[in-house]
Amino acid sequence: MSKHNPNRKTYWLETYGCQMNKAESGFLEHELQQHGWIAAQSPADAEAVILNTCSVRKTAEDRIWGRLGFFKSQKKKHSFRLVLLGCMSERLKEEVLNEAPHVDLLVGNFQKHRLVDVLEREDEVPAGSPGDELPFARRARQEAQLVDPGEYRFAERHSLSGFQAFVPIMHGCNNFCTYCIVPYVRGSEVSRSPETILAEIHRLQSPSDLSEQAVREITLLGQNVNSYRYRDQGGATVSFPALLRTILPELRYRTWLRFLTSHPKDMSGELIELIAAEPALCRHIHLPVQHGSDRILEAMGRKYTRSRYLDLVELIRKTIPEVSLTTDILIGFPGESEEDFRLILELMEQVRFEDAFTYRYNPREGTKAFELGDDVPEAVKQERLRQVIDLQRQITRYGKKRKIGKVVEVLIEGVSKKNPEELLARTEGDDMVVFPGSPQRIGRFIRVRLDTLQGSTFRAVPIVEEGSS
Repeated sequence: MSKHNPNRKTYWLETYGCQMNKAESGFLEHELQQHGWIAAQSPADAEAVILNTCSVRKTAEDRIWGRLGFFKSQKKKHSFRLVLLGCMSERLKEEVLNEAPHVDLLVGNFQKHRLVDVLEREDEVPAGSPGDELPFARRARQEAQLVDPGEYRFAERHSLSGFQAFVPIMHGCNNFCTYCIVPYVRGSEVSRSPETILAEIHRLQSPSDLSEQAVREITLLGQNVNSYRYRDQGGATVSFPALLRTILPELRYRTWLRFLTSHPKDMSGELIELIAAEPALCRHIHLPVQHGSDRILEAMGRKYTRSRYLDLVELIRKTIPEVSLTTDILIGFPGESEEDFRLILELMEQVRFEDAFTYRYNPREGTKAFELGDDVPEAVKQERLRQVIDLQRQITRYGKKRKIGKVVEVLIEGVSKKNPEELLARTEGDDMVVFPGSPQRIGRFIRVRLDTLQGSTFRAVPIVEEGSS
């Protein structure tokens, strides 16, 4: 038992950023609970406060700095250990140590699996009253540096709920887009073996007791998931489509299989045809374009042209007519002119994405783009971003209205927050749907008719009591 709070082992966990962070937090919670730790009702009730951090954008790091300031004041009132975990710890070790000495433990991306063991060690727990400047973080940092960064360990048990789960299949990125910090904090691409992926999926679909549900939606994760390549002991290479072909026959129940995130340069015709042919693979592809100008795409290091991307979209829509296609768009990259910006809007009109995650450029020290400066004024970025958001909302709304009257299959995710007598569900194309129903149906498939649209959510009517389950 920890000396820091001898009465209980409780934790408070906050997760920021990507789905991989959420998956790794899910594993961490499982490990903590296996060692007798209990989730606290608030940070004030916790023996360990853990922040799993993101460094992709400056705004994410600014938010964490704000939380660190908050917890500094809280440590003067309550006794807990403050843990900074993940990408921000990896990127800003020295800065955190110098500017936030109240952080008790820094854990990078390659040491996450060791956190619970460190928390359990009595001789590592710092002595002193709340608010003291503690040497624990510096000692932990020196220990963490002894771990070989090439030894990334894939964590397991990433369940989002009783019937949904993340399964990481690869880690890291080799693309080095000039604006992106990910390769520097996540490292080079490492692919997980098909055997361990299948073993985890089997466990997810094999409830340990009658109170649990078999997982019905699995999302395969990677920073660039379709660049998955695993070389087995015989020297043969398993590609991402080959991995999917291995997984699909092993699914024990009616299951949706999703994957995130795809890079356009690695989206092969073989993968597109497989999605079209296999009902278990959701007809939803997130395919980040980032920009519509060849000049900016080249400066970003994206490794494809506008015409190449448009040809890929044409192939996808021709092969999978019912596909839902979403994207990422980055506004205000260094050197972006009015003409470059116009090309973004034109591409959006041409492709008609179902939805888009849009954001403005902010410099990340250590990336190649950082050396280009930040020459697009903030006011210009904000205005361009507003135009992109407005256009995408129009396109999204128009596309959703065209779906009214259709009968679709949905997976019921929970009870609607706005009405406890309604259920919240999602289509394979990632549309949100609400309709009347009993909570006993949560985790099941059902067919519904999309009747009306309220905001971005469909209101629907069930067609049958239950779908295949």
